[in-house]
Amino acid sequence: MSRKRIALACAVVVVGVGSVVIPVAANAGEEDGLSASCRVADQATAWWASGEVSLANKGDRPVRDWTAEFDVSQGQATIDNPWAYELRQDGRHVTVKPIGDRADVAAGGTRAVKVGINPAGKGIPKISGCKVNGASGNGTGTAVPADSGSFVKDHTAVHLMWKPPAGGAEAVRYEVFQDGKQIKTVKDTMTDIERLAPATRYAFKVRAVRADGRTTGFSKDIVLTTLAAPGQDKAKPVIPADLEASASGPFQASLRWHAATDDVAVTGYRIYRNGTKVQEADGKATSATVSGLTPSTAYRFKVTAVDASGKESDPTREAPVTTAAAPDGNGGTGAPGDFAATTATKQDGTVTQHYLNLTWSVPQGVGQVTTYQVHLNGKPAQTFMWGTADPVLPVPTGKASREVLVGAHPGTAYTVKIRARLGDGTWGAFSRELTVKTGG
Repeated sequence: MSRKRIALACAVVVVGVGSVVIPVAANAGEEDGLSASCRVADQATAWWASGEVSLANKGDRPVRDWTAEFDVSQGQATIDNPWAYELRQDGRHVTVKPIGDRADVAAGGTRAVKVGINPAGKGIPKISGCKVNGASGNGTGTAVPADSGSFVKDHTAVHLMWKPPAGGAEAVRYEVFQDGKQIKTVKDTMTDIERLAPATRYAFKVRAVRADGRTTGFSKDIVLTTLAAPGQDKAKPVIPADLEASASGPFQASLRWHAATDDVAVTGYRIYRNGTKVQEADGKATSATVSGLTPSTAYRFKVTAVDASGKESDPTREAPVTTAAAPDGNGGTGAPGDFAATTATKQDGTVTQHYLNLTWSVPQGVGQVTTYQVHLNGKPAQTFMWGTADPVLPVPTGKASREVLVGAHPGTAYTVKIRARLGDGTWGAFSRELTVKTGG
């Protein structure tokens, strides 16, 4: 069964009236065929991630009143369709509910709910505890095994350990894969993998098999490199040569170096900024991009190489770089300028819906800006994205505008501000904050 993809861009869904007979929607508790799975998109970063809650209805009636729940490891979640869904976050726990009859899950059908997650640079977010109407999620979402401290034993063996997926009591066995090929099935949540080659990188993954034969999705790859054979790796790697650093915009720097060598193999590189390790690179890499920097700021970078036995080379010479200023008219902060907000109304049947009409100037000199996040009363409320959806929305380069539905709430005051996701993937500063009041 295919899933309908809901783009991050704002859209309006219009349901026409025809001769089709539509079954009456069931309420929560009347329909036991509803299940949920959650996931974080593969393109997630420590600064922005897209999540998806997928609902599947195996019953013979649509389901109207449902509540999906999940936990985020870090960050603030926002909903991308606030006219159809209500999102609330309490600490790390997130609940999503439909508004009225705008998000029924059709009989035998599916519904995908898109959410945005802003981890504020604290790491790539994870979703756990996915469930709907109190039932744990199933299917191939994020209810999957997770690494819980796997390690290398010696030059020919590794020890894999993982956590059961959400609803793990249902898991009766686990399938273990090595470099994409299934190698064993076990009942426990740990196992040894032996007869491996020394000083070699391996990628393992695990999936659970439930009592009814269904399998979960795969865990993320558990990547381990066996130690060098005894007496094989005697020296630490040679220092990477000719490190160069250059500013690639106000918020990031590009590093390049010549590959290091080792008597066995170089398995990775460590990147240091002002003396502190900030990220790692694969053993085959000879370049890296460091993001999250401050405009018009001097930095010093150095790189070391690491071999299969964990030996680290001496560092390269330090490569200095100063990030560029951001000529956006807001002190290099990437904030939208000339921000303005007015109110408007539209009729939705007999209900008067209130909107905020927002306009602003696109930040300049910070790369292409396709995504903006609106905050109402100090909290994330909606994310806009250009360059996606069908038809594709042209990316604004000068002035931009959008409307935000705030609902049937006359005479209500809102504080509103907006920020842009800059070309390097980081969030710029907020626009000025305005206070507006709906009519009525």
